[in-house]
Amino acid sequence: MDKDSPEARLSAVAPAEAEPVRRLMERVIVASLADASVRLDTLANVNRNVDYWLTHSQQCVHIKAVLGDELVGVVLVKDFWNLCSLFVDQRVQGTGIGRRLVATASVACSGRSPKQALFLNAASHAVGFYERLGFVPRESNQPLPPGFRPMQLAL
Repeated sequence: MDKDSPEARLSAVAPAEAEPVRRLMERVIVASLADASVRLDTLANVNRNVDYWLTHSQQCVHIKAVLGDELVGVVLVKDFWNLCSLFVDQRVQGTGIGRRLVATASVACSGRSPKQALFLNAASHAVGFYERLGFVPRESNQPLPPGFRPMQLAL
């Protein structure tokens, strides 16, 4: 896939697209996380998040990015504050798709988030990306994998 491709189309993920979403997430996780244990834990976590969305879709914002007919990115926000999944195919990372997905999800969650913010736990390689979007560090008592950082973005 060429980084000069036309702009991705963003829209809501349909329940029938759960398996392609899972496959995209797995590809990105396998390619970006070297530690096998962290990879397995992350895969299990994102699959639980997709399962949550499937049973609580009215409490979630789940948006996809499609180039041509190919799924290239997804963002999932549970309960309008927990940004639990953002994945962009490695072939189109750096083209603004992730930024557009987060911005679209932020607008969809604004006024609906009980925390008036999006919270996330950023993988070490993604911290800079989230900082560029305006996310800042936050306190968390939740145990996180090595290198992960709790962050938030005010809505």
